Amino acid sequence: MRGAVRFGILALCLCVPMPLFAAGIVKGKVNHQGKPLEGAVVHIYTAYDAGFRGTGDYRSRPTGKDGAFDLSLPPGRYFVVAKKTGGGTDSGLAPGDSWAYYGGNPVVVGDGETINIGINCTPIAEVGARRSPGGTGVRGVVLAEGKPLGRARVTLYQDGETIFRGIGYASSLTSAKGEFSFNLEPGVYYVVARKRMGDDRMGPLGGGDFFGFAHDNPVKVEKDAFSVIAVHAVNKLVKVKEGGQEVTLGGTVKSGETVLEGVIRGRDGKPVPGVYANAYRDPMMTQKPDFISNKTGPDGAYIIQFAEGGEYFIGARNTIGGPAEKGDLLGRYDGNEDHSVKIRAGEKRKGIDIVVEAVE
Repeated sequence: MRGAVRFGILALCLCVPMPLFAAGIVKGKVNHQGKPLEGAVVHIYTAYDAGFRGTGDYRSRPTGKDGAFDLSLPPGRYFVVAKKTGGGTDSGLAPGDSWAYYGGNPVVVGDGETINIGINCTPIAEVGARRSPGGTGVRGVVLAEGKPLGRARVTLYQDGETIFRGIGYASSLTSAKGEFSFNLEPGVYYVVARKRMGDDRMGPLGGGDFFGFAHDNPVKVEKDAFSVIAVHAVNKLVKVKEGGQEVTLGGTVKSGETVLEGVIRGRDGKPVPGVYANAYRDPMMTQKPDFISNKTGPDGAYIIQFAEGGEYFIGARNTIGGPAEKGDLLGRYDGNEDHSVKIRAGEKRKGIDIVVEAVE
């Protein structure tokens, strides 16, 4: 009898599946105008294709007076959105509701990791009629706290392949009244607005820069009508240091997990400041980079942080977007004939130096 009991216990142990991963955590605070936003719900989506309407695949409880939230998630890549709606957590957004698309999306959560983020919400404004005759395309206004945001760059993307970063399908600057307009073929477009307060042309936005992702995305354009939208931009919050996350072109990842480091030098061997190192999945290295480094300082050092391991093709430029022009600095990693580097998830690779020279 005792042996039968032992056998039963052993069988039970063999049949119960063991956890394959340790849950990760995304936590932080939701703010509005620098103050905690009470009653906001953080929604987590696993895909961007259908936009971020309705309830996410995961969602937090409404935030309290401190604006804090936390969510336990399996390892993966996620898009984070915060909403505060007057009609309940599952209702659609309406004028007066608050909204935010986290500018560091996607958030990459590793096995057992904790990622801390700050989300800055803004109220949804009324834009009037949603369709306007007189052509085919998208038109609208970029607002910051309900006021027009002039000289903001509005960029259209036809899909999320680049996670809504890079030069996009088309772009233009808003007028002094914050207005923009695009003549387009019928189709579906994602509308993003940015305004840099410094002089950096590329790289992650810094504290105080403006970022807006239209809550109507993706915007459907039909023949013989303009779709009219408002893009609500917010100041990017200063990076949350706890948890050590960094924002790259690949999204928010935990700092120090998968890292490539090196020095960018000129033909004379001296470090070159003001240059970005770029990592591409495309061996042709002609499209938008998948990951981009910090801009080098006087020591020429760069760091690229990846959301995942893999094979990447490494180059460097002092400008990003469009073909290199005369006088631009350009170079590629020469450690391999095809300029590639293979890096494992969690690996820290140093000594990937790049030589640049001016395009003639």
